[in-house]
Amino acid sequence: MREHRGIPQTSLASQLGISRQSLHAIEAGRAIPGVDVAVRIAHALGTTVENLFPMALPTTTVDFDGPAGARASGRMALALLSGRWVAYPLGCDAAHVSADAVGTTGPDGLRLEHVRDPRESAHNVILMGCATGLGVLADRLNATTGTGRFIWMGRSSLSSLQSLAAERTHAAGVHLLDEATGIANLPDIRQSRCASPVTVIALGAWEAGFVTAPGNPRGIRSGTDLIHPGMRIAIREVGSGARRLLDRELRPSGTLSTLSIDGPAALSHRDVAHAIAMGAADTGVATRDAAEASGLGFVPIATERYDIVLPTTSLADPRIARLLDTLTGLACRRDLQALGYDTTETGRHVADIAA
Repeated sequence: MREHRGIPQTSLASQLGISRQSLHAIEAGRAIPGVDVAVRIAHALGTTVENLFPMALPTTTVDFDGPAGARASGRMALALLSGRWVAYPLGCDAAHVSADAVGTTGPDGLRLEHVRDPRESAHNVILMGCATGLGVLADRLNATTGTGRFIWMGRSSLSSLQSLAAERTHAAGVHLLDEATGIANLPDIRQSRCASPVTVIALGAWEAGFVTAPGNPRGIRSGTDLIHPGMRIAIREVGSGARRLLDRELRPSGTLSTLSIDGPAALSHRDVAHAIAMGAADTGVATRDAAEASGLGFVPIATERYDIVLPTTSLADPRIARLLDTLTGLACRRDLQALGYDTTETGRHVADIAA
């Protein structure tokens, strides 16, 4: 636009009171001007700030963190972690979450157009994990005054730990029982090899088990009932706590591959329940709250502790301090209890784990 109006770069920079190099960086999309500079540039060129700056981030500053097969385009949430932007796809489960940006993928990679001021997006806190309790916690935090905007991203336990190790989430939720030791979560957290020390806080405990059609018409009571001819199982991905439980229950008879069990793939506890409610599967492993929310039957097979894993240094962050205060509050605990969580240990400091 400047060139179209025949204004030399040096002249415009002088008029704006900034260096030619700064103006060049703004025009090249490598820098985002402050509001005052943006207004002065728009005034000098006879246009509006909105027309002049679509607020696209340079692709080199953006990492993409999505589940397997997710498209790097469409509605995105953003977070600023370790000095760099990370973009997260907002899928169907997050249709109620307003986007920070809209992404498109081209030959030069991911391009983002902001639909929220980046200075606001920089305060976002990502809570990653499969527990609906994380969504409840985020909603309660966002409904009250305080620093931070909290966004729940539904992911499996192992995927969440991998994102935490890569510094692509503020918190990871996990429920992974180590069969060799019988210890919940801590062995897998240690194996995730986070670059910095982490602190483990208990969210609560829940019941996991077989979700069935109402009345349990297939008579499912244990893993041996799953190998009957024609049984269809909604199967979670490898790395999820539910998949570990399913593998454990099947082990006396074989494995998913050797038993040739059929059934749809499911990316969450709610997906498992939905597949059964729609008649696409006869059973699957999920949590009691997922089953009851869909009016389905439930056969418990395990009680699991669900933990939140945080970088230890983040405990000094006012946003994380607020999160922990809210988690241990009576209202939040009562809300979690109504979902089916045992909150006896909610907020308990479970462990500190060195890098």
